[in-house]
Amino acid sequence: MASLLHHLPRDAPTIWAGDPIPPPYTTASLTANLICRVLLSILANLVCLVPLRLLYRNGELAAALFILNIEVQNLRTVVNALLWRNDDLQSWWPGYGLCDVDPYVHNLAIGLYSTCLLAIMRNLALQVGNLRANPLTKREKRRRNLVQALIIFPQPLLQAAWTYPLTQQRYYIGTLIGCSWLNAPTWPYIVFVILPPALISLATAGYAILIYIRFRQVTKTTQSALSNNRLAQSRSQRARRRLYLMVISILTPFLPIALALTVINIVTSSPLRPYDYHAIHNHGPGEIPWNAVVYLPSTSISWAYMNICYIPIVTAVPVFVFFGMTKDAMNCYRVVLLSVGLGRLFPQLHEEYNPDSRAMASSSNGGSSNYTTSSRYVLPTEASFYPRETKC
Repeated sequence: MASLLHHLPRDAPTIWAGDPIPPPYTTASLTANLICRVLLSILANLVCLVPLRLLYRNGELAAALFILNIEVQNLRTVVNALLWRNDDLQSWWPGYGLCDVDPYVHNLAIGLYSTCLLAIMRNLALQVGNLRANPLTKREKRRRNLVQALIIFPQPLLQAAWTYPLTQQRYYIGTLIGCSWLNAPTWPYIVFVILPPALISLATAGYAILIYIRFRQVTKTTQSALSNNRLAQSRSQRARRRLYLMVISILTPFLPIALALTVINIVTSSPLRPYDYHAIHNHGPGEIPWNAVVYLPSTSISWAYMNICYIPIVTAVPVFVFFGMTKDAMNCYRVVLLSVGLGRLFPQLHEEYNPDSRAMASSSNGGSSNYTTSSRYVLPTEASFYPRETKC
């Protein structure tokens, strides 16, 4: 990074980069990565719009904020990839303003990702086994959302507050990844930025296990009533599948990835230096000035850091499975497809989606209609988030 590309007008910061890369400024793999991250990010955001709308209209703070956070992260991926799409460093925009704000958004989003999941799983753990026929009142919802806000916001806000004190360089700009934050390897970085998401992830995994244990207990106590009611049995089986997938998704991909990222960040930050605000923000002679903008071509970016943006994209899959495959959500997707004229190609879209239609038909043809016990049972993965019928 010793060679200077060019100077800006007087009083403007200098731009630093490594040795200029000769043309061609892109490769087949770089182009494929650009196309994949842009298209998949847009697709993920479109798929998440319906669950976001329904959860927001039902006052589900944690789940709606979690999806909104994913949408913002994917939008960042699209913008950064399109602005800095190749290794032609000479033509790059220095990112003034955008990249100054981006580290705060990035650190806040990382914190919200873990705390929102914790609030979601805690809410489900409380809902499982709650034999309640009616949805929460407005007062109860306000109290629940206040508790969720106290769980969600403190740690991400603290993490964002430490952004500037830990910023070792104004910002970096890399191919495809765009704006990048460079932290100082000191103890506050480990204590306030790295360790909290790992500890929160462990707590989230604990709630996930508790959810499944409680659901099995509820299933055993209501098994006799459900066996006499095909409709309730169908809903219970559907809830069991979703809960099982939710627990598996928390315990297999989410928890190991969160812990692995924590270990990697601790290792790459070693050895830790004593925290010195003045030394971090006032570089000595022979060092790149703190206010300089540093360019990184794709050859200087590790594979893991280059592709970490796919985590929010992949997160859209469980969001769709858990929140986008309910009756209300599927009918919203159906209305959207009808509005763009796909009803002519797929006539089935004109029929309202009802996963319980077969069970209801069977009950009407001689099946049991006893709802005394099962009607009081609230499904934790559907009724907890969509307690009443919600129109698109």
